[in-house]
Amino acid sequence: MEKSISVAIFEDNHMLRDGYFQLINGMPGFTCVSAFDNADDLLFKIRSCKPEVVLMDIDMPGISGIDAVLIIKENFPGIHIIMQTVFEDDDKIFRAI
Repeated sequence: MEKSISVAIFEDNHMLRDGYFQLINGMPGFTCVSAFDNADDLLFKIRSCKPEVVLMDIDMPGISGIDAVLIIKENFPGIHIIMQTVFEDDDKIFRAI
């Protein structure tokens, strides 16, 4: 049996979060292991679901996606991160890089 890539979603918009969840679980070779509406308690959330990939919204309430990425990189350097946003804010996009 082929191993699937585990993905965790951090997205505050419930429609986008639910859509990403359905999309990821509908793709062969991928499994969404969890979907969160914020990045608060990030370390606990990552440890609990152990994703290989995180799909992170840049602009979220509480801990921003940009700050969350710094925490993930420091504590879980093996996790791959995909940043996404619906906003056209160049400053936030470049900070995320």
